[in-house]
Amino acid sequence: DKFLNHIVTSTNMKCLTPPAALEGSCGFLAANLYAKSVFGEDALVNVSVEKQEDAGGKLAGFIRIRSKTQGIALSLGDKLILKQKA
Repeated sequence: DKFLNHIVTSTNMKCLTPPAALEGSCGFLAANLYAKSVFGEDALVNVSVEKQEDAGGKLAGFIRIRSKTQGIALSLGDKLILKQKA
């Protein structure tokens, strides 16, 4: 939950996945996020991560960004990379 909340607040996106689907502690997280830019461009982000028990609890997985225009996808990607390092 902390990771997802960090991504949502860092990117100003809305989580489309219902809160009930995010409950529990199974070691996996899959969620969909949505945002609309000031230029009217839509972006969908798919987050799929797993907590690695053998690696000291580090997260491994994918964040996929989908949009009709390349600009918003690149901008969101850069923002996500910077915020993951913080």
